[in-house]
Amino acid sequence: MNKKLKIKNQKAITLIALVITIIILLILAGISIASLTGSGLFERAKESKEKSLEAQIKEEIEMAIMDIQRNIKRKQCNIRITRKRIT
Repeated sequence: MNKKLKIKNQKAITLIALVITIIILLILAGISIASLTGSGLFERAKESKEKSLEAQIKEEIEMAIMDIQRNIKRKQCNIRITRKRIT
C-alpha cells in the first residue's frame, strides 16, 4: 500500500512540476513577444530601414545633380570650342 502512495505522490509532483514549467514558459513568451512588438525590436528595425532609405534617396539625388552639372559644363565647353573654330 505504501508503494501505491509513493507512486501517486511522485506522479503528482511530476504533474505540478510540468504545470509550473508551462506557466514559466508562457510568462517568458509573453515578455519576449512584448519586447519584439510595439516599441520593441520590430519598431526600431522599421525606423532604421526608413532612415537608411531616406539617406539612400538623398545620395541618389545628390549624384543626379552632380551628373547634370557635369553635363552642363561639358556642353558649355563644347560650345566654346565650336565658337573658337568658327571665328
